[in-house]
Amino acid sequence: MMTYEPLYERFEVLGSDGSRLGVEFIRSAFLAQGDRPELFFFRVNGEEAVVGISGASLARFEHGRRRLSREQKIALAGRWLKRQIEAAMPLNSRSLYIQDDELANLANELDFTE
Repeated sequence: MMTYEPLYERFEVLGSDGSRLGVEFIRSAFLAQGDRPELFFFRVNGEEAVVGISGASLARFEHGRRRLSREQKIALAGRWLKRQIEAAMPLNSRSLYIQDDELANLANELDFTE
């Protein structure tokens, strides 16, 4: 079994303007409405950014697989946040919400697909 390396709990990312941004995971939470997304709060250069993972997408992804650990979900959220910052996307709920295809692609990249 591979030991988990917390790559996305504290990391740096190059902004689109070439500046280095420090990113730090703060906490996670559930939203008890809609499709019950899991929310992951990060601090990006002192500003809060919230990455959501669709609860329905997560349930579909985990169906027939083992459940993702909290650490794996933090890694998925952090990797998505890093990618969106690099792509100069606005850090709002629309660009920071992970659903079916994005979830599957991120899990695949991170090797969380057992």
